[in-house]
Amino acid sequence: MSHLKLWLCGLFILPVAAVAELQVVVIEGLGGDDRYTEEFATQVAAIETATAALTPDGGLQVFRNGNYTRDRVIDFFAELQNRLQVDDRLAVFLVGHGSFDDYEYKFNIAGPDITDGDLKDMLDGLPASNQLIVNTGSSSGAILELLERDGRTLILATRSGVERHATRFGNYFAAALSSDAADLDKNLIVTAGEAFQFADRQVGDYFERNGQLATEHPQISGTAASRFGLARLGGRAAGTDDEELRRLVASRDELNSEIEELRLRRDAMTADEYQAELLRNMLDLARVEDQIEQREGELER
Repeated sequence: MSHLKLWLCGLFILPVAAVAELQVVVIEGLGGDDRYTEEFATQVAAIETATAALTPDGGLQVFRNGNYTRDRVIDFFAELQNRLQVDDRLAVFLVGHGSFDDYEYKFNIAGPDITDGDLKDMLDGLPASNQLIVNTGSSSGAILELLERDGRTLILATRSGVERHATRFGNYFAAALSSDAADLDKNLIVTAGEAFQFADRQVGDYFERNGQLATEHPQISGTAASRFGLARLGGRAAGTDDEELRRLVASRDELNSEIEELRLRRDAMTADEYQAELLRNMLDLARVEDQIEQREGELER
């Protein structure tokens, strides 16, 4: 039995995972030395690869180290105010080092840094009601109190601004986006909650394994992490030259999008309406998955 069918069998007892059209913004900070510059670039590439398949054209914006300014980032978020709708989702990833002077948090970039006040102004001005902010760097816990609000999930590498050492959390979080081990419910979708749990475990294991006092304590705030999909696993067939397989993969992607939109609309439906429509879509998805497996088997002969 496929992972999807196993998941479908338990559909009515599992927590609902909601996802919708997604705008992703990735901001890569200064590494400071070659080691961290390489690590941050690898993390950004992993996030970009995972989320690209979930975003519409123009829905993924990456600010690469050294190729932007604070003002350019602020201007981009101002532009988003006119592009995003209330029902859209927004995911912002800050990949780099941070600093905190007991008064103000700063995300370290070339030129003037991005401050916690900048982040609040940029995010609060957006109409998107489902927001995810992932800050993988040092001192990231300093932004928690300022940025917390309804409809916003915060994933932070440290529990406070005083945890100033370079973090390992970002490496593990990025790795989770392509890891079967992170997909706890085996539905081929890695949610923000699952990625956090995977990375949090890995961080703890690292310090325990090395007999060191932990210098970072990841934290999560908000209620939507388990409903915020960040990556789909098992989509490798999309690059095939076989026309039939490409058609089936496109059908699977379309069904996944319909299911994600349905889950976002759950609160506007009765429980019976929601469960009936979700079950119908999931059965259609299981049928297409079977056809994909069959076609892949035919091509391997």
